[in-house]
Amino acid sequence: MKNYGTGAFYCLMALLLLVQLFSCHQNKSRDPNKNTVIPNDSLELSYENVLLAYLSTQDFKSAAVVKKKRNELLKDGYFEHSPYHSILLAYEYLLDDNIDSVEIALKNLEGQKLSPDLAVLKDYLGIRANFSFHDVTSGTMVAQIIDAKEYALAHESVFTFLFYNLLANAEYRQADYRQALKDVESWYHYHPNKTDPHVSEAYQEMKFMQYMALHDFEKLKGTLDSCRHYANATKDSTIIMRMYDLQAQYYFSINNNPKAVEASRTYFNYLQASNTLNPYVYANLGKNFLNNNQVDSAIFYFNAGLRFIKKHKMKHNKMFYYKNLQVAYALKGDYERAYFALDSTFQDYKQSTQRIEAEKINEINTKYQTEKKDQAITLLRTTNAFNHKILMQQRWIFVILLALVFSIAFFIYFRNKQRLLQNINQRILAENRQLILEQKTRQNQLNPHFIYNAIANLQGLISSEQKAKANQYLLLLSRQIRDILELNREEYISLDQEIKSLNNYILLQQMRYQDVFDYQIKTGDLDPDDVMIPPMIIQPFVENAIEHAFKNLPYMGQLTIDFHADENQLHVSICDNGWGMQVHKEQVSHKTSLSQIITKERLELLFADADPKARIEITPNYTDDQRGYKVEIYIPLVLYFN
Repeated sequence: MKNYGTGAFYCLMALLLLVQLFSCHQNKSRDPNKNTVIPNDSLELSYENVLLAYLSTQDFKSAAVVKKKRNELLKDGYFEHSPYHSILLAYEYLLDDNIDSVEIALKNLEGQKLSPDLAVLKDYLGIRANFSFHDVTSGTMVAQIIDAKEYALAHESVFTFLFYNLLANAEYRQADYRQALKDVESWYHYHPNKTDPHVSEAYQEMKFMQYMALHDFEKLKGTLDSCRHYANATKDSTIIMRMYDLQAQYYFSINNNPKAVEASRTYFNYLQASNTLNPYVYANLGKNFLNNNQVDSAIFYFNAGLRFIKKHKMKHNKMFYYKNLQVAYALKGDYERAYFALDSTFQDYKQSTQRIEAEKINEINTKYQTEKKDQAITLLRTTNAFNHKILMQQRWIFVILLALVFSIAFFIYFRNKQRLLQNINQRILAENRQLILEQKTRQNQLNPHFIYNAIANLQGLISSEQKAKANQYLLLLSRQIRDILELNREEYISLDQEIKSLNNYILLQQMRYQDVFDYQIKTGDLDPDDVMIPPMIIQPFVENAIEHAFKNLPYMGQLTIDFHADENQLHVSICDNGWGMQVHKEQVSHKTSLSQIITKERLELLFADADPKARIEITPNYTDDQRGYKVEIYIPLVLYFN
């Protein structure tokens, strides 16, 4: 009985294996009766012309106009099922600032076969929905715009010009005005309606903004005349009145402040009468009043602009208003309000920095999730392919059973090894991103300490009623804060910019410690415009020398900063003739150690792969009389040739 049961068991197992061996899996066939849309070339061409007519004008149509046109086209049964309906619907949502609906409308195009022009429009609307003309464009979005532009160029799309407009705006916000000017030229070159005076006026106006930023006053005047000519040709009162705004900017650039105020006020009154005011017109009018020494009017319009932004809940950079309010209150002698305006500038900068860092972290997280999803899809496809192969091999399972076992073992080993490599790769990518964030954090770690000390010094001057000195100190301080806000955005700045910032900082300290020390900055044979250096590398050591080396010094302090090239390295030496290690040893050592650690970590992040390595050397009591400190910084020589 036992043998019979065992035989029946083996027969049953063999039967089950045979069933699996000869079982087959077939894909379900698609329904041949599924509704399809037969292309109609003539109708599609008319739809494309409608989109081109709307998108080729510099000023967008209103959402109501587009909706009306879409409803007219819906009377044609073919339009509702064509991809042009989704494109026009997404465009309508974009004009209505309904960004989520734009993405939903564009998703309707997934899986459809699109012509190159439709693919270009789909990319453009997807990018434009997340593009801001008010903030700095992220590097990720710039890369998306460039990729979409290259695709449009490769397929000779009539809508190529749209991407050059976005690139020009992005580069203008990044202060890359020459490249922005080139992209403006490309925008006009690829524009399909160059003969339209609206397009020509927009082209001249965009060039005017670039020449304004580049301080090219010779071309600025000619461009303004061209703008005025084409504005009159449009016979559009809004465009014609906008020329007053351009005139105000031109007069401002040539220091004709009374005329700048007059033109700016005319444009402001027009927008106010037409109920189309915006934050920029408040800022421009206030700035022109300030330049014309009409301080009270400037304060009024800067505050009115801030109220306008708050009332309409607009996402607008308010630092321009606070910085100019600080200057205006200082000129008026109202140092308390000037202090609060300066503090508001710092708080707004702090919030802006936190927002930018949050956006960077969000971009990194989004990229990580996308990569993780792609890896999961790849793994799923690999697994499905392998399972299909196993099903096919079941026909010969009795012959290759042993080989199959080895194959499964090899597959498990290979898959685990792949997962291990993927995990290592992900960890390396995460560490690289962390290094970039740490570098930015270290770079900004020095700024708040300086700002807090400077504000404390300013409070001391105000309390002692030294108004003239406080006013001068406040002007120098605002210039230094501007340098911090602008230069710390860059990984590298020119040596000329660094020296100007150091000069401004040392002047602040000389005002604080009168007749205590003198200084000298040498550059030798170096061209400061061609040498690049990380910002805020030298300032902490200069601060140490002033704060500690010259404290209670019985003789005149001397601070010397020397820049020179040593083979492929930039050698920076900061020398003082102060106490050295003789007094205040504990405090000086602690401060120097903290600055050295922060700066050393920044150099390690910036020049991790440099050979020879970047380094810092500190020599106390280096002079013959055993006094003073010498700090030497060695970094790779980075040159920029314009």
